[in-house]
Amino acid sequence: MRNKLLAVIALILVLVSLSLFAYPNVSKEVVQKKNDEIIDHFDKTAEDIQDGDRDEALENGEINEDGYLIDDSGEIVSEYPVVFQKDLDRLYEDSVTYNEALKDRQDLDVDFSDAALDLTDYGIYDGIYGYVKASAIGLNIPIYLGASDGNMAWGASHLMNTSLPLGGKSTNTVIAGHTGYFGMIVFDYIPSLSVGDTVSVTTYFDTLDYRVISKKEITATETNDLYIEKGKDLLTLITCARMGKARYEVICERS
Repeated sequence: MRNKLLAVIALILVLVSLSLFAYPNVSKEVVQKKNDEIIDHFDKTAEDIQDGDRDEALENGEINEDGYLIDDSGEIVSEYPVVFQKDLDRLYEDSVTYNEALKDRQDLDVDFSDAALDLTDYGIYDGIYGYVKASAIGLNIPIYLGASDGNMAWGASHLMNTSLPLGGKSTNTVIAGHTGYFGMIVFDYIPSLSVGDTVSVTTYFDTLDYRVISKKEITATETNDLYIEKGKDLLTLITCARMGKARYEVICERS
């Protein structure tokens, strides 16, 4: 009896060990599948932009309160909530204004959990401004505005008072993501990017391709690389390192 009990315990320990060994790969696959679905939703929404704006459509009975297109009987006729051209035009104009203001004064002594803009003001309720992709490491993840705990738990986050991802001279879009976050694979693999690799950012307005130009480990409080460099079009990815005691950066540039 004792030998059978020991054998069962040994088997359980082996199974636990195997599950722990497999967990990172399984977790990555599950999370990436979810992110792929979110990004597919974003792409389909971007391909089906509606005329007018949300308030008009709601008043005219074209959408319900959740943003889905409805027919005359109130039945939902769209796969996802829709967005409207006039709302996106305002979002683009306000994003450009935001970026231009940073060229004159960029204060990084701010609460990075705050959002640069409130997307609900533009009829966007999923909180997604776009997504960042790097095929070399299998990265494909949504971008939320503001590094709040909720946003960081679900994807990558644009840091307040850095350029929104529209590109252009004298811009530096800084996007942060967790490493080693339980149950999520976010920026865990950005140290594996190589100089010359492509990192792209897609928004409702464009897809911008950047090239990795440098990688480095910095102190947890260093902010030098978060600032705009005059004349340069930069994208900076940042994550934690050494159990949060340091940061790791990947700096990319668009020519």
